[in-house]
Amino acid sequence: MDRSIFAVVGGDARQTVLANMLAAEGNTVYCSGFEHSAQQLVGTASTDPLTAVLMSDIVILPMPPTRDGITLSAPLSTYRIELNDDFCAALVGKAVFVGMAERLRAVSPAFSQLNLYDYGASEGFLLRNAQATAEGALAELIAHYPGTVCGSRILITGCGRITGFLAPMLRALGGHVSVAARRPSDRARIASLGMEALSFGRAARRAKEFSVIINTVPAKVLDSRFIDGVSPDALLIELATAPGGIDADACEKRNIRVLHAPGLPGKYSPIAAAGIIKETVMSILEEG
Repeated sequence: MDRSIFAVVGGDARQTVLANMLAAEGNTVYCSGFEHSAQQLVGTASTDPLTAVLMSDIVILPMPPTRDGITLSAPLSTYRIELNDDFCAALVGKAVFVGMAERLRAVSPAFSQLNLYDYGASEGFLLRNAQATAEGALAELIAHYPGTVCGSRILITGCGRITGFLAPMLRALGGHVSVAARRPSDRARIASLGMEALSFGRAARRAKEFSVIINTVPAKVLDSRFIDGVSPDALLIELATAPGGIDADACEKRNIRVLHAPGLPGKYSPIAAAGIIKETVMSILEEG
């Protein structure tokens, strides 16, 4: 496609690498929100958020765009990037790419009127991002779990794309993997792969057996009753987006360790993750 003028605003290391990739292909790239990035920006112009957006034709925002419904997700920025009327007005007439666009629309009705494209809704993106997330989850587990995967009893809650990659990885390393899923069809699929499939009720009754519990469900499936049965020595890993599926208050009361691990592709594989975003955005632009 022809060279374009991009604004990359907010996000983590993925977006920093993405900006460099776009610039390396000859595009003009304005950046904002990367003051604390360890990745050097090359061939881009750093400026404030409004200027970056106003100077561009295509705007790329992070996934998720906001965690509090008030500010843009920008963990590498010195400043709060407010999702206010001025920021929304600057986006009018632009092609705005964002992951989990429903969170941006929920900020105010004005954001729903923008020309939004949800790169996070692409099945290709979701699968490749899930694979990167699974690899990052394995890295987090090895870094923070005092035991070994081999021989450990591990429960994964949820039977989505991440579990599809993560469960076989853990099993290949010798973990005794169980998966809790709501639908009988999902449990049948897990069982057909040679892993133990549990209903959530049965998983709760056996919670004390597991040394590691990894949640992938973005709904409160590990509630206080479930947590009451968890071993105090267990490690819980939260992969789901906020508010997540683990009752953090119940864990705190019982002094059970919870590792919150959002944005793992950005932490462990920013080059691959940036490439996934870029390819998805370019594909959407080319399809018109």
